[in-house]
Amino acid sequence: MEGNAQKIFLMPGFDGTGELFYPITPLLGCNIVVVRYKDECVFDDYVESVADLLPKEDAVLIAESFSGPVALALMARYPERIRCTVLCATFAVSPFRFLTRLARFVPSLFFGPNPTQRMILKTFCLDNESDPALLSKAVSVIRSVPARTLKSRFGILANIDMEPILSCITTKILYLQAKQDKIVAPDLSRQLVQGLPNASVCEVGGPHLLLQSRPNECAEIIKSFANI
Repeated sequence: MEGNAQKIFLMPGFDGTGELFYPITPLLGCNIVVVRYKDECVFDDYVESVADLLPKEDAVLIAESFSGPVALALMARYPERIRCTVLCATFAVSPFRFLTRLARFVPSLFFGPNPTQRMILKTFCLDNESDPALLSKAVSVIRSVPARTLKSRFGILANIDMEPILSCITTKILYLQAKQDKIVAPDLSRQLVQGLPNASVCEVGGPHLLLQSRPNECAEIIKSFANI
């Protein structure tokens, strides 16, 4: 199939806005659909929100971090609609499960704009090679998300365990592993990839926000894998 005939769906990380795909979107060509989550309350809401956007066949999914489990559920439920998938810096079982389980006991106000967000993003999601403008953009984007939404997503993360469905997912998958990922530990990456029958791994030197901090390298790898 010609590369331009298929739609590429960019599925965002924890912010859910899709705004942080700006470095890589122009590098992937046309027919890009940026998924933007809205009022989803439970995990299945996220899955079906994306399912509503998918064509009947030949979709290419690019799912980072928080959206990885959503993409896994989509491949298990609608395999005929998805040609291939790129999973980036993501997991089958949520990292920091103990901390995310505590989120339900924390007032929503805690998840609103605060001085720690910049430090957390700089320390855990980016590195010294990242464009400083990317950090400012990431802070702005995360602060634009309602506090109650962020709290809800932490609650969803606390219960994510996709291991039981991995063996039934036969879609062709590429896992982009960020070598300096401080969110998704190597054992979580291995746990995911080893459970998938048709997955390969490509390591890229970079932090958790890999598609944003290393857009050129990631775009070339994705285009080669997905033939786009």
